[in-house]
Amino acid sequence: GNVYNVLEELEKIGLITTYKGKQQQYEAIDPARLKKLLDKKKDDLNRLKADFNVSLSQLSSAFNLSTGRPAIQVFEGYDGFEEALNDSLSSKTEILTYFDPAAVTGKIAEINKKYVQKRRVKGIVKRIILPDNKEAKSLLEEIGTELTKVRLANNFSGHFMTAMEIYDNKVTFLTLDPNKIISVILEDQNIAKLQRAQFEALWGSAEDLGGSPL
Repeated sequence: GNVYNVLEELEKIGLITTYKGKQQQYEAIDPARLKKLLDKKKDDLNRLKADFNVSLSQLSSAFNLSTGRPAIQVFEGYDGFEEALNDSLSSKTEILTYFDPAAVTGKIAEINKKYVQKRRVKGIVKRIILPDNKEAKSLLEEIGTELTKVRLANNFSGHFMTAMEIYDNKVTFLTLDPNKIISVILEDQNIAKLQRAQFEALWGSAEDLGGSPL
């Protein structure tokens, strides 16, 4: 009985075929088909992960409202960095950002490029404050979109290997050190309000440079 149960499960997932007659016969599939089955499982998992990420933000907000406590999510590695960065693509408000332009290189630059394209499609406005240094000025040579406004702050220290984004009721911290990629999304109305006020204070004294591709 156990053997028949196992055979039935193997047939359901496509690892064997069944021939019915006077005697029911079972035959293993071509091993090459195992890769297709594995790829399908990966696709199913990626879809599940994408659906979960959409729901997670809503669940975190509901939990935050019910408990009155800040909701915190922590991500590791480049995949986590990309996931945390893409969270702002669901923003209903403009995005306010500080970041270290000297650290936007390699894999981080590749992820940011894809993020920028998605943000442009969604039409999400972003304001960025950069330290007034040669890396920032070099970055600003590629001026390009009305969706992004950039200012340089001459009293803003650079080379801090970090980015911060403020949007909705969230503050996202993204470390840009390739040896230690950690990303944190903190959701709390009061904390976001404080960070937004600090940004606006620095923005008011920074040099206006118009549009930027970031």
